[in-house]
Amino acid sequence: MKAKGWIIAAAAAIALSATSIMVVAKPDPIKVMRNGTEWVTEAAPVQIDDEIMIPLNTFGKLVGKQVTYNSQTNTVSIDDKKQIPFAQSDDKKIQISGDVGETGTYDNLTLTTETFSRHIPGYNVANLGYAPIIERTDLTGDGKKDIVIILTTGYGTGVYASNPLVYTETADSIPVEDAYTAFLKQFSSKVTDKQIELDIHGERTVIPVSKLQSGPVKFPPGIGSVMYYTLEGNTLKATTAVQVSPAEFIGDLALSYTFKNGLLQAGEAQFTLYPEYGS
Repeated sequence: MKAKGWIIAAAAAIALSATSIMVVAKPDPIKVMRNGTEWVTEAAPVQIDDEIMIPLNTFGKLVGKQVTYNSQTNTVSIDDKKQIPFAQSDDKKIQISGDVGETGTYDNLTLTTETFSRHIPGYNVANLGYAPIIERTDLTGDGKKDIVIILTTGYGTGVYASNPLVYTETADSIPVEDAYTAFLKQFSSKVTDKQIELDIHGERTVIPVSKLQSGPVKFPPGIGSVMYYTLEGNTLKATTAVQVSPAEFIGDLALSYTFKNGLLQAGEAQFTLYPEYGS
């Protein structure tokens, strides 16, 4: 269980780490600087009387410590734990590091650039053949290059899952609409003895059952077991495979994102039928 307490930053820094940490109380909000680089915290530091307080778990991440809390003994434990860098951008100016988890993933991820470090949500599989994609491109149209990270969260036979994260050059997170939810709003399907019918926002596609390698199917085609994100120029795209059985896919649904009202919004889905299932 993670500790939810707070700790006096200056005293803890001296006691636990040689890392240079400075807490800047002014201007508001309070900033935490690590080795001269701003560290963006999930919970902002607060000033109580003459002391600056930061969450204990945040402090553990700052100094590379594992912080746990035992509610039965009412004890906070701070143990050594060094994060491992496992991905970097082509120009080596952006790096992702993490802790090796017990389930074959990199957890507790940290994004480090030339100007900031921050915790990022999610995890990535430990297989370096599926290392995160890290790119700089302008997704918001403001002329500034955003940092785009695509994590691989699962893979296997008939399965692939990824998760996009986008940040401005000043470390602000840009929300990305969930692609799976967007696809479900636009996709429906049904099956009969003779054919499969797909409806993508009103556009109908019919596939004869005779063309399926797996033969007649009992359930309508579904989506979601294969979901991946790609970058094409200044556009983020999501693609999911349409599946009729655990091992058979008949086509792809794809959509592009546009930035509007502070959010990368999913656009209209387009369906591409694999050639072997066409007329």
